[in-house]
Amino acid sequence: MGVLLVSAHLSGSGKTSLVAALLTQLLAEGRRVAYYKPFSTSPDNDPDIAFISETILAGTDGPPVPTPLALPRNGSNGPLLPEEQSQTIRQCLSEIQSTAGVVLIEGPDAVSPDGEPWSLPIDLTDLLACPALLIFPYANGLDFQTVLSAAESFSPGLSGLVINGVTSYRQRDVERGSLAQLRAAGATVFGAIPEDRVMLGVTVQQISEQLGGRWIQDPVNTDACIDRFLLGGNIMDAGHTYYGRYANQAVIVRAERPDIQMASLMEDTKCLVLTGGSEPSDYVKAEALEKDVPLISVTESTLSTAEALAGVLERATPYSRTKVERFGQLMRQNLDMEALSAVLTTSS
Repeated sequence: MGVLLVSAHLSGSGKTSLVAALLTQLLAEGRRVAYYKPFSTSPDNDPDIAFISETILAGTDGPPVPTPLALPRNGSNGPLLPEEQSQTIRQCLSEIQSTAGVVLIEGPDAVSPDGEPWSLPIDLTDLLACPALLIFPYANGLDFQTVLSAAESFSPGLSGLVINGVTSYRQRDVERGSLAQLRAAGATVFGAIPEDRVMLGVTVQQISEQLGGRWIQDPVNTDACIDRFLLGGNIMDAGHTYYGRYANQAVIVRAERPDIQMASLMEDTKCLVLTGGSEPSDYVKAEALEKDVPLISVTESTLSTAEALAGVLERATPYSRTKVERFGQLMRQNLDMEALSAVLTTSS
């Protein structure tokens, strides 16, 4: 029976994506799995737990996800893990362990919400006597000493490191440089996952919610990831040249321009945002229906709609089946899955 605690150096490192992808992989292998997040900043409405429960574990015969405790405040009087909470966490783990072959625990980050390092994830690893995996964001670079110090703080309970979000043109340099240094220093590194546009995108559903839009037809492919927005207007290039340049795009265009809408539907457009509030032509509806492209109607102008979507990609979340599947692909392509599977098999 395997138990693995997954922690991250910082919030937004990809911890939930990794846990969701691992759970999906284990389920595909026919394993009985369980998920537990002991602490949350919103115990009654945690989005990670909701997504894992309702999307990843839905329909499986695993145990229900326990209710988390409120995340303690760093610097508060008393221990971060008082005895009463320790007993609750141990009991929750014991209950879900009894019906699952593998338990993945989404632990707190190594840096507290206040921006200061704290011992909570290490204390939790010690309490549960289970190995930990630490996911580290590449961000704008990778400081060798920072990563090594973070890894050493978990020792001897750390099973390995994962570096996430490595810029594509730096992937080889990271492999030959930082990762080689870490391994030479005695750290176990499962590998480095490259930055990926799908993981940086937002779903069609999120776009609709952001805009307060109306579905023109029954919504389809609302989980499709969008990583680029194009404005539909009078362009000098041919339609296929302009609209065919990118995958995973949404086109923002006036509802009164069926010519532009049809041109964009000929290419790899995942969603049309129709501005001005008018109803599109029947030709556009039929083409969108045939190609399974959702149509979102908004009353605002094209410019106002584009402004409303400015920065939406910076608020991307991991809550998408498409993203989980893509992260799983990246995980299998770039991590030492044999070593990681061995940890899940032998941990207890």
